[in-house]
Amino acid sequence: MALLIGDIGGSSSRWAVIDRDRQEVAAQALPGFNPSTGDPAALQHALAKLAVGTKVDGKPLEVVAYGAGCGHRQRAQRMREALEAVWPHALVQVETDLLGAARSLYGAERGLALILGTGMNTGYYDGHQLYTPLPSLGFILGDEGSGADIGKHLLRDALYDLVPEALRSALFPQGADLPGILREVHGPTGAQAYVASFTATLQNHLHEQYVHDLLASRFFALSRLIAGFFSAAERAEVRAVGSVAHGFRNLLEVAMDHRGMKLTAVAKDPMPGLLQYHQGQGLR
Repeated sequence: MALLIGDIGGSSSRWAVIDRDRQEVAAQALPGFNPSTGDPAALQHALAKLAVGTKVDGKPLEVVAYGAGCGHRQRAQRMREALEAVWPHALVQVETDLLGAARSLYGAERGLALILGTGMNTGYYDGHQLYTPLPSLGFILGDEGSGADIGKHLLRDALYDLVPEALRSALFPQGADLPGILREVHGPTGAQAYVASFTATLQNHLHEQYVHDLLASRFFALSRLIAGFFSAAERAEVRAVGSVAHGFRNLLEVAMDHRGMKLTAVAKDPMPGLLQYHQGQGLR
């Protein structure tokens, strides 16, 4: 039996195939799909093409998909139906992206798992189950420390003319276009990814005091939030996955340490850890 593993975000996804006979692994990036608001057509088309010429084609198949937006039963069912439309005879299992992060980061160990990329999510993993007392509010009300959260504060400061002039010119070479920004932010789709895209531009300006203070303030807000929902024992060790955690690890580590949390591992991509986890589980 071939095992297809998917890490599915709203805009992109990563997939890998493990074949029991030869233990070959193929991984590639494909379109994403969030069952809360998205259309699965682009992902389904790409997955159908992925099957041709791989170990998936013509073999019994098990699919394990870790998806953003799959924490609710109805949304998880929508994801399952989207995948079963591609492989109607496959055994399809849908889990949350946070459980995927926890399995990738900890395997059978225990600790606090943190997703910090475009969005934010966190939970305590006991090596088997995931506990998530912190509600996910999305980037408008929550997602503290995420790319969308940082980008939102950066845009607000730029539009209020609170960003130092030289830095503002570097970050917004065409100027901070108020009508254009508001049109994107209040548009029907894609606001979270749009706002988060500005966070990536900060990577080359970490020496600027404004950038340091902005990132530190959002990471301290995140650490304060975590401390309010998890016990000292549960949050003693933190492992994180995502582009923001990976890109700004040093500042994140300081904020975690301030609340008595030790950031012990950071991964940009959960797929290598998921491959290790599922290979350790064995194939049917």
